[in-house]
Amino acid sequence: VSYNMHKSRLNAVTACVKSLLSGSAATVTSIGRGISTKAFEKHRIKRADRLLSNSHLLSETPLIYASICQLFCGNTTRPVISIDWSDLDDRKAHFLLRAAISLKGRPITLYQEVHCNKAKEKPATHKAFLKRLHAILPRHCRPIIVTDAGYKSPWFREVLALGWDIVGRVRKPHFYSLDSGNTWQCIRHLYDQATCRPKRFDSSQIVRSNPFTCTLVLFKQKTKGRYASNPDGTRKASKRSKVHAQGAKDPWLLATSLESHRRLSKQVVAIYRQRMQIEEGFRDMKSTKFGLGYEQNKSVKKQRLTILVLLTTLASLVAILLGIVLVSSNKHRRFQANTETRSVLSFHYLGLRAVACRIRFTMRQWKAALKWYSSIV
Repeated sequence: VSYNMHKSRLNAVTACVKSLLSGSAATVTSIGRGISTKAFEKHRIKRADRLLSNSHLLSETPLIYASICQLFCGNTTRPVISIDWSDLDDRKAHFLLRAAISLKGRPITLYQEVHCNKAKEKPATHKAFLKRLHAILPRHCRPIIVTDAGYKSPWFREVLALGWDIVGRVRKPHFYSLDSGNTWQCIRHLYDQATCRPKRFDSSQIVRSNPFTCTLVLFKQKTKGRYASNPDGTRKASKRSKVHAQGAKDPWLLATSLESHRRLSKQVVAIYRQRMQIEEGFRDMKSTKFGLGYEQNKSVKKQRLTILVLLTTLASLVAILLGIVLVSSNKHRRFQANTETRSVLSFHYLGLRAVACRIRFTMRQWKAALKWYSSIV
């Protein structure tokens, strides 16, 4: 995990990660019970509990994330990195700010921080997060940062100050200008022009009070006929459901700082489509049914949550790598019963099934998987 980690601490981390991969939920008790040793269960639980309170491991957390960044960003100069917030508990007491590199299947978490409610979505928090992410990424990396509509122009300016590029969504009630700030209109006036063919507006400006120059790309994807339903199958009619439904119907108005070229519009839309992967990554961590069961966790201390989230990240990383090997060796078909013509299971889920079935891989299959991975980053 980390080149300078103490052997006993490394063994404890490895044991806990193996416990998570074997089906234990991401709670202290469940991880401890799942550790495979001859010790009594109470001692295994205490071992997991001590690890979550280990100050040395907490201080080594940035080094571990730096190692992950070097591993997955070392061979690319323009990685697409999605950044987003997620709730860590139902009490809205702690939140996770995560940066993840997009792959064709599942994202790899590069760096993340646990914050309390007071620090959530604050400019100072965002600025410090970007500074730490910049410090651990390889020097040659100039990532494309992808965010949703919750990130405003101050965030865009901070990203550009680092020499990086942005792709972010702009939503109402933002104002825009297409004539160097002479006239301003609400972006809803652009929505009527949206089609399935991306439309680009060069040298545009957003934020009337402090204009930010960028390229705007307008796109409306075909409706998929989805709607939220009640348990009896009827369509939900609550005010909250209708607001969310209307928001889903709005076209994408994307702001980007990427250099203009002939296929920029399609490139920006394709990049933003990958943003949903980070939401799937949150589900892989939280869901008991589909992931590592973090939703069962009841810890309340920030330091312990930081280490617990790190353990889930390492377990997910191993699962995704195993899933990649499974797919590249064409063994993933045996886990899906409904079709053989397309892949329907994620790398993460396939990796967990590979552990459960104790599938072994040859060195040739590992090398082939690493070669295939380099083509999907």
